[in-house]
Amino acid sequence: MAKHSSDEVFDETNNEDSGVTATLCNWIVGLEKKDIPDEVLERAKHLILDGIACGLVGSHVPWSEQAVDGILSYEPEGQCSLIGYEEKLGPLAAATLNGGFIQATELDDYHSVAPLHSASVVLGSLFAAAQVKNVKVRGFAFNGQSHEVLEPGRTVSGIDFLIAAIAGFETGPRSGMAIHGTDLLVRGWHSGVVFGCPAAAAASSKLLGLSAANTESAIGIACTQACGLMAAQFEGMVKRMQHGIAARNGLFGALLARNGYVGIKKVYERKYGGYLNMFSQGNTKTPRYDVREVVAGLGDVWHTSRIRFKLHACVGGCHGLVEAVESLQESYPQRFSGEAFSNIKSIKVGLSETIFHHDGWAPHERPLSNTGSQMCAAYISATQLVDSQVLIAQFADSQLNRDQVWELVNKTTCHHDAQFDKPNHQCGAHVVVEFDDGTTVEETVQMPKGFDPPITNEEIRGKYRKLAASVIDQERIEKIEKLVLGIDQLEDVSELLQVLAKPTKSAV
Repeated sequence: MAKHSSDEVFDETNNEDSGVTATLCNWIVGLEKKDIPDEVLERAKHLILDGIACGLVGSHVPWSEQAVDGILSYEPEGQCSLIGYEEKLGPLAAATLNGGFIQATELDDYHSVAPLHSASVVLGSLFAAAQVKNVKVRGFAFNGQSHEVLEPGRTVSGIDFLIAAIAGFETGPRSGMAIHGTDLLVRGWHSGVVFGCPAAAAASSKLLGLSAANTESAIGIACTQACGLMAAQFEGMVKRMQHGIAARNGLFGALLARNGYVGIKKVYERKYGGYLNMFSQGNTKTPRYDVREVVAGLGDVWHTSRIRFKLHACVGGCHGLVEAVESLQESYPQRFSGEAFSNIKSIKVGLSETIFHHDGWAPHERPLSNTGSQMCAAYISATQLVDSQVLIAQFADSQLNRDQVWELVNKTTCHHDAQFDKPNHQCGAHVVVEFDDGTTVEETVQMPKGFDPPITNEEIRGKYRKLAASVIDQERIEKIEKLVLGIDQLEDVSELLQVLAKPTKSAV
């Protein structure tokens, strides 16, 4: 597979005739196992394993169960399975729910430069795409009369599934980096949902065996549906579902394009109504977008290896904050014990511009919702102080109105600290705590754990086992891990999907 250099191919930043969308689609269609380094293949397996762990835990939290109840009330039975449920639904509904399950507890992966939760959009779409069978494909007889052909059921191999996942893992961050990644969060867009639509379309198109032209249509159909409002992080449940909606949108594009339905062409490079031009409206960058980023380093630079793994059950941008507070607790145990919290006068938190806008807001109600509490820097900091951990249990309904936590929340203010605006530092934090006796202590974390060096595959497996043990039995834990880590040898991926579809218990 030939590698592409954006500097060799494109001489203008945003040339409408650059062929960027077509170049990406040709690369997706031609991608083979031999083109992918072994370490990238292995990392992709662990991304899938981590996503499954999050989906198993997230499938039966209250907001996921409520979503399932709502969708089952109007959706007919289908052929696609759900993580943790015996019921089956049509592909679009299944993609929405499975993607939502993976994102349901804020424990899933994220890309730090072009923020999106890759497993939720990619696996959400692929689990459904792998089970789409007996599809009616429109064709034409020799006399010009249209007819429909019922395509027989098919078997999806594990290696095909893995390569399709990598196509999605690569497409999402590239789509985001072309419009300055984190800038969408500053302006109130839910960036991962915007970047997730073409990622899901790329993955689904690859798995369904679409041509380059049809893949371009699929991505165009996905991009015209792209949206996501970050106001979803405050009161409601829908923030959990939005990456699932992106998974649905990408799969929808691929299924339509599979039947020859023509989508937007040149969707990345079009200036009037194009994806990059429209979603960059209102930013202050120069240039506002750079279409070359979509294909920069294809076949050489692998974003699959740059996706981050979460160790705390909160928004990724606050992981540096959690670790700064944790460091202060370890350094000054007497000052940060429960009895001494009343002696804290103020807590000042410095965050990057992106994370300050996203998570530095002052709580406007008490208690916060489950979602809002995981997106509020002041609440996350207070939770770490009180519980010495930020895990799923900290955000259960019974924990959201504790006086001790709220006394610390009310002493906390956040501000923009420009030192964290550098690439890969945007999830860092500077914490200053002042006490009644005039003493001040502070801590800075430039990059949370797992940035440089990244979290190891062994640590990811440990996270999977810990999360899975809270909702399923040991035999099933071991079987899923064996199937995923050996997925490139798996003849039929439905074997994995069947194990995932068995009921699970609630983790909350």
